[in-house]
Amino acid sequence: CQFWSYLMFSKNIVGTANAVAAGWGNLGGGFAQFFMVKALVEPFINTHGMTDDLAWRVSMLIPAGSYLICAVAIQTLCWDTPNGRRFHISELGKTNSFSVKDYVEVLKDPRALIMIYQYGACFGAELALNNVLPTHFQTYFQMKSGDAALAASSMGLMNFFSRALGGIASDWLNKRFGFRGRIWAQFICLFFEALFLFLLGRCSDERPWWHALLALLAFSLFCEACCGTSYSIVPFVNAKQVAIVSALIAMGGNIGAVLAQWCLYKTMADVLLPFQVHAAFVLVAALLTPLMYWPEYGGMFRRASVPALEKAAPSEKATEVAPSEKEATV
Repeated sequence: CQFWSYLMFSKNIVGTANAVAAGWGNLGGGFAQFFMVKALVEPFINTHGMTDDLAWRVSMLIPAGSYLICAVAIQTLCWDTPNGRRFHISELGKTNSFSVKDYVEVLKDPRALIMIYQYGACFGAELALNNVLPTHFQTYFQMKSGDAALAASSMGLMNFFSRALGGIASDWLNKRFGFRGRIWAQFICLFFEALFLFLLGRCSDERPWWHALLALLAFSLFCEACCGTSYSIVPFVNAKQVAIVSALIAMGGNIGAVLAQWCLYKTMADVLLPFQVHAAFVLVAALLTPLMYWPEYGGMFRRASVPALEKAAPSEKATEVAPSEKEATV
């Protein structure tokens, strides 16, 4: 999805495009949790007399059918790029298909490694907290299960605007200050994500539960905005290998979630300490941002050392359209 957004939109708005698509995708995940339970599972149990196990299994047929319809619609109705029905590898300046050497090339780039770590610190943190927050609010603050689920779901609902806000801010700072603005946006989001995650870890049960909720909302804003700023930088890490860069950085988010879940939240006896240690992990990611440098764009504190390379994004290139496609557009 992120790679497709890169192909479809110009580089000056790629941050907004990627962030809105991914943010609303994450929002859909939160909506699916509510829809699956309230519109499918519970009616199957209460109205049709199914067991809990059977109701869940039958409910899964609905999203499975939706995936199939969506896949067929994308394949038959959508174009890969604005100027061509099907994407060709040459549009990235490559002559051969992807290979293991391409992955090695990307992983040798320190900027790619930093971005993998940073995405594990933002999207990985979002995934990890989605798993632990309902139980945290219910058991630690002694809330009712429904109220605890509602409080925890606020993080997912923030995706309605927060991830898009990160992409919009990155594009605006890029327009105002050049590419260095995108790097500053990444640092600011990571830094305040770490700050509010630490504050969440300082909200003990001696205080009202809504203190933790406020800290969670602030954390969610910067955490999800950072996901948006991250993918506004991805297309510039390695233009020829942008598909692999996108995939590896997305993998970093999943790895970050697994590590946080098993190394922190499932192993530490103290309820609040995992949040504080996790905040330190995020802070380290933020402090790595000044190490990212592009000779043609510069870095946080260093200007570009060579003139910017005038390379248009695939969406800005005029690609040849096949005769049949020309007729279709006419």
